[in-house]
Amino acid sequence: MKQLNNDEIREAVCSHYGKTAGGCCGGPAPKETDACCVADAEAKAAGAGGCGCNVTQPEVASDKAGETLAKRKVLNIDLLVIDLETCKRCVPTGDQTKTAVKLLQPVAEGLGIELRHNEIVVQTTAEAKANALLTSPTIRLNGRDIAQDIRESACESCGDLTNNTSVDCREWNYRGKVFPAVPLPLLIEAIMVAMQNIDDLPLVVPAPLEELPENLQRYFDNRKEGKVGSHAENRR
Repeated sequence: MKQLNNDEIREAVCSHYGKTAGGCCGGPAPKETDACCVADAEAKAAGAGGCGCNVTQPEVASDKAGETLAKRKVLNIDLLVIDLETCKRCVPTGDQTKTAVKLLQPVAEGLGIELRHNEIVVQTTAEAKANALLTSPTIRLNGRDIAQDIRESACESCGDLTNNTSVDCREWNYRGKVFPAVPLPLLIEAIMVAMQNIDDLPLVVPAPLEELPENLQRYFDNRKEGKVGSHAENRR
């Protein structure tokens, strides 16, 4: 006679009794038996693990890590400058930006946001037009300038990069005071607001310029040969 395995025993017992609306076979199990129904008791008596009617089917586990990664939001923090070696406005602004990103990285992680810090040193008129550079330095969050107004004043350090040409660089107005480099609190506040409103802050790409502001055009026209301040980088 063929020896039945556990699955075959369960199937034979359940087929004999049929499933009830409650999911059990043959009605309640006899008293003093460790079973959920008659079929379960008989299957266990026959050597099987039971009829299986009280076993919850395992759910298919979702890839939580993959889902989290797919839903992860990105905040691009772009620093655009004409120099990152000499300019006394651009260099400290770059340092402040790095500091702000470092300080806010744990907060961004907690919010499921990836901070992408990019440094772009614009070296030619064509690059300035392509990047829609209106003033240096410029900081953009997902393509938007963090300051609505543009204020500039003479920058002697950038003037030294040219053939005796006056060059103006950006200055920052924060809480009633004017700063030559971006204040760290201003940056932190702007990035925090951007993270809090990340769903309403999709990435935008500023339209290229047909003409540069006269100040920048003068800088590129008169820049000394070989005076190229660092290079574009991507930092995270």
